[in-house]
Amino acid sequence: MRNWFIFIFVVALILGWMIPKNFWQFTHDAAQNPLHAGIYDVPKRMGQLDQETPYYKYLIIGETLTGGAALLRVDDKVPMHIHKNENHFVYIYKGKGRVVLSGVTEEVGPGALLAIPAKVPHSIERIGDAPLELIVFSTPSFDPKATVFLNETK
Repeated sequence: MRNWFIFIFVVALILGWMIPKNFWQFTHDAAQNPLHAGIYDVPKRMGQLDQETPYYKYLIIGETLTGGAALLRVDDKVPMHIHKNENHFVYIYKGKGRVVLSGVTEEVGPGALLAIPAKVPHSIERIGDAPLELIVFSTPSFDPKATVFLNETK
């Protein structure tokens, strides 16, 4: 039994040595940026979108080092793009849209949930007169600057 404990201890030391130092920094940074408890009034916050890209307005309502949530309003169209490192769950809160996801086109409306893995091409376009309002949950945290537009035409 003692030999097994020594063996496991040695294996643990070797694995600990093999783990990159940036992993330890990541865990330290994650502990420094914990999720804070909060209750968000989504309809009210949709009226407070304070950041903008050429294609949508948005507000990050909560984030940690490992994930976050944002509110978005699409008034026209977000062209085909990918997110290099972010996985997204997009909940259609209000409005109707046409989504192209991995080459499949579908119309979506309130209550639809899109699962968009990193590096998967997708676009979304508003249908009708009402803006398309979305709730985006992402991991890691949502970063509009990390979006890569494939055929940028507005």
